[in-house]
Amino acid sequence: MDIDIEETWQTVNKGIGKAFRYFCPISRPRNLRLFQSKVYAYCTTLSTSNPEGNDGNQFVGAELYQHIVDFISMHAKDICAKCEDLHGEALLEYYASVWENYRFSSTVTDGLCAYLNRHWIRRELDEGRDTTYLIYTLSLVVWKKEIFDPMETKIIDAVMELVRLERTGSTINNRFIRVVVDSLVELGHDDHERIEKLRAEAENNQNNQNNSNTKQPHTPKPGEELIYYKASFEQRFLKETRDFYILEAAKFLGEDGGTCIEYMKKVETRIQQEEDRCQLCLHNTTAKPLADVYHDVLIARQIEFIQNHFGPLLVEQRDEHLGRMYNLCCRIPQGLDALRSALEKHVVKEGHLAMAKIEQEGFNDPKIYVHSLLEVYERYQDLVQKSFKKEAGFTASLDRAATDFVNNNAVTKRAPPAVQSMKSSELICRFTDQLFKKSAKMPDENEMDSIQNRVLNIFKYLEDKDVFLKYYTKMFSKRLINDLSASDEAEQSFISKLTVSCGFEYTNRLSKMVQDVQVSKDFTTNFKENNEHVLTTDGKKSIEFKCLVLSSGSWPHFPPCPLTLPQSLSRTIEAFNRYYDEKFSGRRLQWIYSQCRGEMTTTAFKGKKYVFLVTTPQMCTLLLFNEQNSFTFEQVMQATAMEVKMAQAIIQSLLTNQIVKCDKEVVNDEVPWDANITLNPTYTNKKVKVDLSKFTLKQEAVKDNEAVQRHADEDKKMMISAAIVRIMKTRKTLQHANLVAEILSQVQSRFKPKVEMVKKCIGMLIEKEYLRRADGSRDTYEYLA
Repeated sequence: MDIDIEETWQTVNKGIGKAFRYFCPISRPRNLRLFQSKVYAYCTTLSTSNPEGNDGNQFVGAELYQHIVDFISMHAKDICAKCEDLHGEALLEYYASVWENYRFSSTVTDGLCAYLNRHWIRRELDEGRDTTYLIYTLSLVVWKKEIFDPMETKIIDAVMELVRLERTGSTINNRFIRVVVDSLVELGHDDHERIEKLRAEAENNQNNQNNSNTKQPHTPKPGEELIYYKASFEQRFLKETRDFYILEAAKFLGEDGGTCIEYMKKVETRIQQEEDRCQLCLHNTTAKPLADVYHDVLIARQIEFIQNHFGPLLVEQRDEHLGRMYNLCCRIPQGLDALRSALEKHVVKEGHLAMAKIEQEGFNDPKIYVHSLLEVYERYQDLVQKSFKKEAGFTASLDRAATDFVNNNAVTKRAPPAVQSMKSSELICRFTDQLFKKSAKMPDENEMDSIQNRVLNIFKYLEDKDVFLKYYTKMFSKRLINDLSASDEAEQSFISKLTVSCGFEYTNRLSKMVQDVQVSKDFTTNFKENNEHVLTTDGKKSIEFKCLVLSSGSWPHFPPCPLTLPQSLSRTIEAFNRYYDEKFSGRRLQWIYSQCRGEMTTTAFKGKKYVFLVTTPQMCTLLLFNEQNSFTFEQVMQATAMEVKMAQAIIQSLLTNQIVKCDKEVVNDEVPWDANITLNPTYTNKKVKVDLSKFTLKQEAVKDNEAVQRHADEDKKMMISAAIVRIMKTRKTLQHANLVAEILSQVQSRFKPKVEMVKKCIGMLIEKEYLRRADGSRDTYEYLA
């Protein structure tokens, strides 16, 4: 039977009225059940007006739904009437208050009518009736129609005025803006989420009928639920934001005469304010379009003004403001391009100026040279890391600038043209040589590691790292041979860092050199244990012997040095030869006397005892004077079997140190053949231990650059040729331009090859029949298997 709608509404009206008029929930469970049971009883009663009907109209609910619509509409109209005389902040305060109460009341009413939502309203929606809503959504629809639409202009005007006041320095209540925004967002919500929730509940109810043929509720597109928010508020908010900042920027830079630094500070402040406002008051989807507005107005439109001050700030080293400029310019497309270019030009200029200041001192003192390079580089490395946040573009600009002034500067240009490209590698390598050699002031472990890392920072910019390796290998070999290294751990650490930077192949020879020295220590110890009789005379030790067995392929090339040893030395050499032959029958030892060093104790000068540090050729020459006091230069050569150039260098070193005297004038470091070389009995020196070998080392150093250049070029040609063969073996056929490009990409980590050298290597491989030119195409090469 039918249940009277008036009786039902009379009960339900009490609950809804309590919610809307007094803004309180139905606290007693008995009352709540009473209201819900009335709705349930009414909705489950079949209508007798259409007993055979099959559509949703046969279920009771329409009249109750209409009563609820009328009630909420009347309540909304009452609210709207009270808004008519309110304006500005007072209007927003009232709106915020009644919206929160209204929203609460709507939630309570929605709970009271839960069964109406699940059944009658749901069927209406499933059948496509778009004028029916879930009760909570209904309340939102009524709010928009009866309250917001009539008051929209006044409400939005009031919100915009609050925003303007805050931007001009006034304190406002941001809560009012937030409530308006939240209401607009919620007004755009559809019933789809609630319907899906109801469906899930229904599917879990075993008594529910099969609704597989019902229509699916509308699912909004992304952003569709924000349609009211964007149309009513966001569009106008963005427009007024743009207008406000256009006027403010023009006034600040025009009438107020603001400086670039002041402007950047102001923009930073404005951006932070807008971000805070967006987070506190606006929907999160507004953040992006809002940022686009103030980025365009405050930065993009003033980008030229901002960028024009980058150079002066660099010169003045105003890193804080440079970082501020970066933070602004990085917000717009291509905003950093001009800054990167300006940084590169500035660093190149500063690098060359710094090198010009130490042009003379730096050419002869590697410490001054390296420290000057590091001073410039580290200044701008620190700037890029801190102010520019290690941004890739600025890092690349610094890399290009450093490559420019590290490889080609005022110091390197003082060298002969043929070796200018090598000078930077040489000086940096000489710095590391000084660093690793024994000295009175040695850095501790942490300082040593720091210096190594700093050196590697500029090493990576050397265009010809193979040249550095040539110099380093030669100097490293001398440190190992002469036991000049202050710390084996420091040497090994630097080699490891070079390996990380350039690969295992780059440092392979250095590692083998270290291995040879370690193995040689075992050789020497074992030899001494088994040949004590060779090293003693009359039961006393007469010779202290240490030998390094060097692999010929790992160490630098040492030119042969013919030399006849005195018996006191030769018997030790012969004994070691026999020992080594017994241990390794298939190997052959070749003694490099030019690299041998020793100490001699003498009392030949007024009975005073001296210890001379000498090379083996010097030692052999001085031992001659145990037999007689004077020799001609020719006799010295015959007795020692030295070559002329070596003999000239040895005698000249002894003359310079006043160990011997010559009765004839030495012209251009050439001792006359018939000159008498006599021991100088009046020789004196404050030091007891005197190093005579340094002069000879300086004579050898004159030829280092030529040898390094020659060997480096040979290694480059070999590396280029190997790259060509690898590439052509894979590609079979390749045009000249493509081949050159691939060669450059493969070897650029080691050096920057010249095109002429690449062409020579290609021509050489064609002559050796590794390649040939393709028929009918001179610029195409084919690989010959």
